[in-house]
Amino acid sequence: MLNVERRKEILNMLFGKGSVTVGELSRKYGVGDETIRRDFKELARNWDIEIVYGGAHIKDSNGTQGVKELALLTKRSENYEAKQLIAKKAAVLIEDGEMIGLNSGSTVEYIIDYISDKSVGIITLNVNVAAKALLLPKATVYIPGGRVRNSSGMVIGPGSLDFIKSFMIDKCFFGISALCKKRGIMHPVLEEVELNAAMLSVSSKNYVVTDSSKINKTAFFSMTPLDTIGYFIVDDDFPQDYREYVSLRGIEII
Repeated sequence: MLNVERRKEILNMLFGKGSVTVGELSRKYGVGDETIRRDFKELARNWDIEIVYGGAHIKDSNGTQGVKELALLTKRSENYEAKQLIAKKAAVLIEDGEMIGLNSGSTVEYIIDYISDKSVGIITLNVNVAAKALLLPKATVYIPGGRVRNSSGMVIGPGSLDFIKSFMIDKCFFGISALCKKRGIMHPVLEEVELNAAMLSVSSKNYVVTDSSKINKTAFFSMTPLDTIGYFIVDDDFPQDYREYVSLRGIEII
């Protein structure tokens, strides 16, 4: 294996596990401890990696910012142009006859503006998304029943999980609240995490739709492993280091 290929794999392991040891890597790759230490030093030139005795780990980033749940009206007004660009990119990928999953969020809502007269099924967790989708002339809209959260418009109920799992979704377009290198995709509201993860689990292709304001942010709860995501649809300001981070996980950037 070439040095560059081994280092990419080590970096991917660091992002996935948080830390690795010299011993485990030298056994895995059949090389000496000094070779692994040189790999660590080379990776640390460009990534937030701390080399410690016997291994290395991803640094706790002081640059990350915690996020709290925002009211929907606030979300709609923030980064409007970037969200419109992302929504247009997403809508182009939707084809007649598909079942589309849409979770919560202003960017997800904007996708509906560009679906126009496509004949699609739409399953959503959000009453605001559902109400907007009902205006589409050829869309069939599905939504679970239960309590509606005022701040997000998301439906929470005991039957919601089973309802979602009864579907087979072709493409899910998934808005997020926070992404950081150490912990991946995160969310500020625990009771929404399981339902969002369930929608991803029944979808053939999963697309994260996110503007750059969600990058290098943290929240209280991990949402879903990055290996459940196939694509990121982003704006032009999406940082280069996060483009590399996402690409190293085998995720395509659109």
